[in-house]
Amino acid sequence: MRQVFVTSAFSAVLLLGAQAAQAGDCGGYGCRPAPTCRGSACYNLVQTPPVYDTLSESYQIRPEQTQSRVVPAQYDYVTETVMIQPPRQIPHHRPAQYQSVSEKVMISPASRRWEVTRDAYGNTTGCWVEVPAQYGYQQRTVEVTPPTIDYETIPAVYTQRQRKVMVRPTQVVHETRPAQYATRQRSVMVSPGSQRWERAGY
Repeated sequence: MRQVFVTSAFSAVLLLGAQAAQAGDCGGYGCRPAPTCRGSACYNLVQTPPVYDTLSESYQIRPEQTQSRVVPAQYDYVTETVMIQPPRQIPHHRPAQYQSVSEKVMISPASRRWEVTRDAYGNTTGCWVEVPAQYGYQQRTVEVTPPTIDYETIPAVYTQRQRKVMVRPTQVVHETRPAQYATRQRSVMVSPGSQRWERAGY
């Protein structure tokens, strides 16, 4: 749009210059110095070039990104002591101990009996006769020690084994990568160029 405007203005200036040249009797020589062209009737075309500058600007080359990754669970092995057989007691029976003993026993108690005899003269006499008790010996089995039970304690049996345990559960880690920017330079027009007619100084 700016270039169209300048071109249009330039055409208008050319038209104005042509009219001025005709009004000043330049004789159709394009306002170049001519013997018949008066200095006040001629114009020179003055051009001003456009002015550019370098502009530094930041632009995004990669947007912010969020990535998720799964960190698997971590396992390890631990050594532990386990009981494979509990403690137990084994009974040992001891029978009773017996022994044979001899003991005196009374066979018949003391008593007395009536005895009739004849004396030396042939007379019949009677009297009581004391009969002492009669004793004898007999064998008898007696218990010396009663039966007993002795318990033997068998200790527990242990062993060691390895077991797999989870040290850290599965995790989802979110990582955010910031946006990435870069700087570029571009040329921008600070002021456009211009064209104008200035009255000639000759």
